[in-house]
Amino acid sequence: MKNITGFILGFLATAAWGSFYIAGRWLFGEEGEINSWLFNFLRFGMATAALSPLLLFPGNRQLIKKALHSDWKSFLLISLVGIVMESILIFGSLNYTTAARSSLMANCSPIATVILSYLLLKQKTPGLGILGMIIGFSGIVLAGFAPGGDIYADTGLYSLLGDGMALGSGFCWAFFTVYGANVSQKYGGPVCMFISFLFGTLLMVPLLFFTVSIADWQEFRPQLWAGTIYTGVITLAWANACWYAALRYLKPNVLGAFGYLSAAITFTLSLIVLKEKFSVLFIVSIVLILFGMALLMSNPAKGGSASESQKCP
Repeated sequence: MKNITGFILGFLATAAWGSFYIAGRWLFGEEGEINSWLFNFLRFGMATAALSPLLLFPGNRQLIKKALHSDWKSFLLISLVGIVMESILIFGSLNYTTAARSSLMANCSPIATVILSYLLLKQKTPGLGILGMIIGFSGIVLAGFAPGGDIYADTGLYSLLGDGMALGSGFCWAFFTVYGANVSQKYGGPVCMFISFLFGTLLMVPLLFFTVSIADWQEFRPQLWAGTIYTGVITLAWANACWYAALRYLKPNVLGAFGYLSAAITFTLSLIVLKEKFSVLFIVSIVLILFGMALLMSNPAKGGSASESQKCP
């Protein structure tokens, strides 16, 4: 039953994230270029506000107070790497490359998750789990070359820059998943995300003085505000709270396999929303992704747990 709960929470999170790439391309495409620093600051602020009703409950207030006193260093590191850096890199990548390519690179994170799970938590993945990871990644690579989706960007310098930024975001997210397992076990998903978003918003404030002008605020039209609210409340607050809650039921390297599902969702949405055509090769790639994910989830890690092996800085 715990595995089923973890699976549902992981699916809800990845489904929301899958829509982020489409929304991001729409913001950069239909609505023109926007200031990504301002956009991310507003997203974090909205995500924090969306989770602020947690403060209405005395039990949550006690947990937040305890977390800020005992584990503020862990939350600061998680917020800096897994929230601020990850979000800036992934949204910035959409300014240079396509939704499907960005998703393709960002969802290499399951490999980094397995590696970090072993280094930080001493969790070993069985042979079939490793095979599933390889099969899933092969499916993502195949989807990148398959006709369909919006994989048609040139391979110039800007495209490579976007791909590299998306790849970097995947490594940041792997760190977020693995290193955050300990605090998730102690305080629960919603509380962890509220503190992380609060820290993330505060960390962005000094950067605004150097990256945002009055003109950037004036260019935020109603459509941009709508996109910001959606990506802040749904793809940040709601999705990340589900993800952290899933860490209470699934091991980090198993949950990391949902990155493959996120890629499949993104490719499918890019086909439907962007009106691209399906191909046999594309369908085969989706099957490989789901099969690889099933293998990895059916062969969970062995060894230390987050509460046993992870050390907070």
